[in-house]
Amino acid sequence: MNRIEILAPAGDMESLKAAIANGADAIYLGPDLFSARAFAKNFSLPEIKEAVEYAHLHNVRIFITVNILYHDEEFEKLFHYIDCFYEYQVDALLIQDIGLLKAVRRRYPDFEVHVSTQMTLNSLEAVRYFEDLGVTRIVVSRENSIEEIRYIKEHSPLEVEVFAHGALCVSYSGQCLMSSMIGKRSGNRGACAQPCRMTYQLKEDGHVIEDEAFLLSPRDLCTIDHLQEYIDANVTSLKLEGRMKKPEYVAAITKAYRKAVDHCYGAKENYTKDDIHDMKQMFNRHYTTGFPFHDAHIVDTDFSGNRGMPLGVVVGYNRKRKVVAIKLSDELKQGDSILFKSVDAGRPVNKIYLKGKLVNKGSPGEIVEIEFDTPVFKGEVMKTVSIDTLKKLDETFMHEKKYRSITFILHAHKDLYLTLEAISGNEHVTITSEHLIEEARNTPTDAARITKQLSKLGSTIYTIDDINLDLDKNINIPISLLNSLRRDAVDALNERFAHMKLHHLQPQALPLPKVRTPHKSNYIVVRTIEQLQTVIHEDNVYMYYDEETAEEAFELLTGHNQPVNFYMPRINTDEDIQRILSNPIIDKVKSLIVNDYGLYRLLKDKHVILGTGFNITNSLSASSFDESIIASYETSRLELEKMSKVTNELIVQIYGKTENMITEHCLVSQHYFQKKIKHCHRCKGHTYTLVDRKGYEFTLFTDERCRNHILHNVPLLIESYGSLDVSTLLFFLDEEPETIKEVLKAYKTNSFHEYRKQITSTSGYYKA
Repeated sequence: MNRIEILAPAGDMESLKAAIANGADAIYLGPDLFSARAFAKNFSLPEIKEAVEYAHLHNVRIFITVNILYHDEEFEKLFHYIDCFYEYQVDALLIQDIGLLKAVRRRYPDFEVHVSTQMTLNSLEAVRYFEDLGVTRIVVSRENSIEEIRYIKEHSPLEVEVFAHGALCVSYSGQCLMSSMIGKRSGNRGACAQPCRMTYQLKEDGHVIEDEAFLLSPRDLCTIDHLQEYIDANVTSLKLEGRMKKPEYVAAITKAYRKAVDHCYGAKENYTKDDIHDMKQMFNRHYTTGFPFHDAHIVDTDFSGNRGMPLGVVVGYNRKRKVVAIKLSDELKQGDSILFKSVDAGRPVNKIYLKGKLVNKGSPGEIVEIEFDTPVFKGEVMKTVSIDTLKKLDETFMHEKKYRSITFILHAHKDLYLTLEAISGNEHVTITSEHLIEEARNTPTDAARITKQLSKLGSTIYTIDDINLDLDKNINIPISLLNSLRRDAVDALNERFAHMKLHHLQPQALPLPKVRTPHKSNYIVVRTIEQLQTVIHEDNVYMYYDEETAEEAFELLTGHNQPVNFYMPRINTDEDIQRILSNPIIDKVKSLIVNDYGLYRLLKDKHVILGTGFNITNSLSASSFDESIIASYETSRLELEKMSKVTNELIVQIYGKTENMITEHCLVSQHYFQKKIKHCHRCKGHTYTLVDRKGYEFTLFTDERCRNHILHNVPLLIESYGSLDVSTLLFFLDEEPETIKEVLKAYKTNSFHEYRKQITSTSGYYKA
């Protein structure tokens, strides 16, 4: 049975070497284009080739992340990159874009494909959809519990990868539009500006109940004490997050998780307090075991940055000298960096004063002074950079280690050429000298001396497994010849491993998408019964599915001789899906807008429309489905024009607020209980908004599954859609009936351009 994999991050070559030296089994990294971490250093094509050769030599796999959404004009260059990855023998691709995934499976049949967590896979049924596409591995959502993960693994042959350590997104990955809609920095394009790390107010019924707090900033995930549970659930891979972090951070987390995993498989040594200290010292926002292990404390509202490690407390400030006095609880050295929590500011430490004299360090219990321009009179002091920790972790990847074992077989017979076989893993090389073995004139070369010379592997990656000698008696073998054969054998193995062949096919040509004749309709989605009553006589009305209102909506629609249509949730676990399918109303619906691959797979026999949860942004994705499609909010007019030509029906939302976030974390429960308590009912009968630093208000509502939905502060409004061959969608989430009537009137009279003047709105990416 294969051991669980440690999958480490690399934002550059130094981080890659740090991960490998500290025990990574595989590395994930991004190219300089098309990466989900657009602001990491990332790797050029020549650097990727070097990385693959280095990793394969060291018995480590390389996964390339191309897990963003693409635009049509990018595919030519993207496929050039992927052709190179294929040629370089990259082990696997991590993909989000569904069109790209299907194209890669067709173009490179023997290229391993992993489905990114950006695909928002929460259920076995969603996983089975990708089974049918021939992928190798899926990365489940960070919100999946260990029980859900175990259930998926028990019923699917696909490999399962989980996030085990590092930064968390508060929203479901792949479904977050907060950064995108606020500032055109899309998380689905690797450019998230992390608005979740900013402060917000929380209002209840218009009154502030939480003021200027980090309401959306999660702790960092740490599951190092739960690895046996992952192993018992047959999880394939533990992903450690950190492509934006320093090489020393990568070294620290990889080293600790390597020890912990090996301990689970019987090694005596486990991770130590020092290992945890090193991880936290490099970066931490406090730790949580996250949703997999039912940790209810996901978010800390007081701070969103690196907390470092406790260093001491402020005991005074001298305004004249501009120095702050700190009573130390830990050692402080020149080169360290510190943070004063009370003012949320810090600095690198260049000078340390002890009793008025300059010193290069301060010890626990001492009171030292540090130059600091900002007056600070109280509070904790944290060490955010430790020069000692950096040096210690640097040492872990400064020198070559042993990664492979080798067996030598030496053949030495009089009057024949000296031959050395070297075997490592599946590779077997034979080196033959041009030297004929002669009978010894004086002292013959004995077996002990031969073994000693062959064992001198020095700074190579190999350790001796076995040495077999096939020798005649009384022969002479020059020591220099043994050394030369050994070096040549090692070089030959290195060449084999660095350039091992994984892919054996020529990339296949992709068919051109079929040109289709689109048709035009208008669709309406509403969320509340009051909204449904307002639009009850309109065509193509879809009710936002909620167990608490589904039956009443059904009665209202059928009572007015209207077909029953539902807009289905974007997030569905297997439990959610079973509850939906057990509702007898579902058997009576005419049409469904589905937003996840699980329900799509199960309900394909009905009339379904693919919603924005599928993130369809290009013609390759759009043409890969036969169903009607609602285009992603992150598509421009030009992209919509292209998509409409290859889709039976392309639907564009021309009015309505976007759901910027869907979170398993509950802000209301967090406020009242400092953690999530499901079905606490505190939200019932109240309205909630989040207010950012600029005063913009974002409606927040909670569904019956206790998930928070955060809407954009203003509605999307597209007025110049008439020339497009698309259907349209009006999406009402928090609008009052009067607003809905105004929007319908403006739509029917083709006067959105006038209506825009009456409200605050955005055109989103439409004009981009």
